Amino acid sequence: MNNDANLLVQMLESMTGTKWLILGVLLLVLEVITGTTYILWPAVAALIVGVIVFILPLGWEMQFLLFFILSAVLLVAGHKYVRPKMKGGEPSDLNDRARSMIGMRVKAVADFETGMGRVQVGDTQWRASITDGNPSSGTELRVVSVKGTTLQVEAL
Repeated sequence: MNNDANLLVQMLESMTGTKWLILGVLLLVLEVITGTTYILWPAVAALIVGVIVFILPLGWEMQFLLFFILSAVLLVAGHKYVRPKMKGGEPSDLNDRARSMIGMRVKAVADFETGMGRVQVGDTQWRASITDGNPSSGTELRVVSVKGTTLQVEAL
C-alpha cells in the first residue's frame, strides 16, 4: 500500500504545464462528446492552471488547490450565467408543423358552410374554420392559428 501512495505522490509532483494543457484538451474532448457544459469548466480551469504553471513555478499542492478553486468558481458562474443563455431564444418551428403553418396562404378546397370547410396545404387537405363569412371554393385564405387538427383561417 505504501508503494501505491508513493506512486500517486510521484504522479502529482510530476504535473507540468504541458500535462495540465493535455488534461484540459482531453476534458474539452469529453465535453464535446457529452455536451453537458459541466465538464467544460474543469477543462477551462485545467487550461488556465497549465498557462499559470508555465509562468509561475508552483508546487503540486498549489496547482491542485488552484485547479479546484477555479473549477468550483467557473462551474457555479457557468451554471448561473452561461447555461440559461444557451437554452434561451424562441422555439424553433423545425418539428412543429402547426407552428410553421401560421401565416401561410392556403386555398379553400370546397365552399365553407357555417364557418367550417376544408383547405389545401401543400398536398394535404385540412379541416378549417373561419369566424367571418363562408368563403367559396378557390378562395385564398391565411392561417391564423391551429387548434388540434383544425386550422383557424381568415380572408386575405
